[in-house]
Amino acid sequence: MVEQLFPRPAAVSRINFSTLQGLKSMNAQLLENHHEETAVEDPSAPTPRTDEATFRFASYGRALIGHGIKATLDAERARRLGLGPAARQLLAEQPPGSILAGVVPFDRAADPFLFVPQQVEDLPMRGLTHGGQETSTVAEVVGEYNPQFICAAGAAIDRIKTGTVEKVVLARSLEVFADKEWNPESVWQRLYQQNPAGHSFTIGLPQEEASIVGNSPELIAGVLRGQLTSHPLAGSAPRLTDRTQDQKAAAVLAGSAKNLAEHEFVVRHISTALRSVAKDLIVPSGPDLLPTGQMWHLGTLIRASLYKGLGSLDAALAIHPTPAICGSPTAAAQALISELEPDARGFYGGLVGWMNRDGEGEWALLLRSAVLNGNRATLHAGAGIVADSDPFDEHSETAAKFRTMLCALGVDRAGSSL
Repeated sequence: MVEQLFPRPAAVSRINFSTLQGLKSMNAQLLENHHEETAVEDPSAPTPRTDEATFRFASYGRALIGHGIKATLDAERARRLGLGPAARQLLAEQPPGSILAGVVPFDRAADPFLFVPQQVEDLPMRGLTHGGQETSTVAEVVGEYNPQFICAAGAAIDRIKTGTVEKVVLARSLEVFADKEWNPESVWQRLYQQNPAGHSFTIGLPQEEASIVGNSPELIAGVLRGQLTSHPLAGSAPRLTDRTQDQKAAAVLAGSAKNLAEHEFVVRHISTALRSVAKDLIVPSGPDLLPTGQMWHLGTLIRASLYKGLGSLDAALAIHPTPAICGSPTAAAQALISELEPDARGFYGGLVGWMNRDGEGEWALLLRSAVLNGNRATLHAGAGIVADSDPFDEHSETAAKFRTMLCALGVDRAGSSL
């Protein structure tokens, strides 16, 4: 086994664009492989517009677009067999070219929404057609300052100091109301333009008559020809408009003992969890800096060989939920989240992605996202609370993380503390 698990604390001295290129190459090959298998049901039928899609997942210039719902993973089957085996069984019943797509909630006890699209297209992002570039005008933003979150963060710090938990990730919500219904396709396009290196997605939720749209910077599990890639992120700082100040912010993050320790803990946790589904782990000795449109992140690219018979969803489920979205120990952190957060997270903090019949696919952490329901958009953002956290600083961190979605919705909050 090739394995390097942080033999020494390491400050980050560079932005490693080779990491981004590696992820880009994997994504392109995944989509190319799927394109070779995808069955077109009726060659004479017109190409569906992407604004009629039930599923979109894009990164690095390519997108998988799913239309319709051919089959849905039954919750009873998932409980009886386990989610991973049930997903693989459902896919085995489908014709070549089929994929399973959808979302897994933050709470593993809640039901996922996973389905087989009726038709799947692999398309270049450039030149995608949709229902116009119409945009909604924002009428109201509710929840910008959230004193309840600050109080909850303070309570969490007290619990941590008593030894109840080591770390907990608390989230808060924000609502944005527009003058007309939000267009998921338009928001998805803008999210991709902001951060083409991320994983831009939309999922239609038929039972709720709503859509989830977002752009996740974090790949939980990607599988190509049996090779597993995971790119956990932990430790972040907001991007700044001034280039010099922005580089200083990155340098501060790269040298932050607190953020490096948090990142090391997350990577150790994920590396341990992956041993149940993979072998030959390769873990770099320290993180790299990952820039997105609104944030700097510390990230580590982990590689391994997936055990035969398993798929990308199995790998993602072995990791989920990570300390970066939940806390540690997991059960205690989840219990504290349920106690301190006013509402259930639903799919926020869960998994979003796809898998084909060979087990190849991509699953990203469902964050930097919103639930669009009519003219209302509900956003969530979280921050990791530890013993030396400051509740007001954590509130500011969530504000910075909201900026990705707010910008896509047409709300300019650059430099704002919300």
